[in-house]
Amino acid sequence: MSRALLFVNGEPPKKLPTHLDLANYQYIACTDGAYHSYLSESAIVPDFIIGDLDSINPKMTVPDKTQIIHTPDQSKPDFEKALLFLNSKGVTSFSIYGATGRASDHFLGNLSVAMQYHQQFKMVFYDDYCHFFFATHHQIIHHVKHHIISLMPLSTVTHLTISGFKYPIDNQTLSLGGFTSLRNKAIDDTVKISFKNGNLLVFIEDKYSLN
Repeated sequence: MSRALLFVNGEPPKKLPTHLDLANYQYIACTDGAYHSYLSESAIVPDFIIGDLDSINPKMTVPDKTQIIHTPDQSKPDFEKALLFLNSKGVTSFSIYGATGRASDHFLGNLSVAMQYHQQFKMVFYDDYCHFFFATHHQIIHHVKHHIISLMPLSTVTHLTISGFKYPIDNQTLSLGGFTSLRNKAIDDTVKISFKNGNLLVFIEDKYSLN
């Protein structure tokens, strides 16, 4: 499975992947807005800068190894175009930074794109407080004891059962505007989530933000 590290133009992450982390990815890419906003000032050199290039400063120096991929199609956001371009390179697994924060409509737009492709690609989003992803219908998560975990349905989630949590749930329906499961806590190192239908986001608060 080919993996890519992708940076998009939300809140600039305070915690970026380390040099050792970068070795786990076949490609490193960013949207043009992310490169202009924060990645150009980091030590991370992307393989690709992808987008309509409306955010690129023409006076900005781009590393020799970096390819600029111009995708002018205005019917898709740069995040979606980056996913599709990297998938054309064989990538099916993405670690994504910068998708949250700043303009709330951009964050919701990023969630909309992720909802469209989460059954096709594996996507995990990271910010300075947590990481989150769409759950599979039978999701097992390891090494999370004492972490705060929230479950947010983006469509009606039916027959939800969770175990390993301080507040277990058995055969419940979750929905926006209805019942959700926020700020629950893992009491076991491994937790299990199962449901029948719907789109369920899992937010896991990271250790360094627990204090």
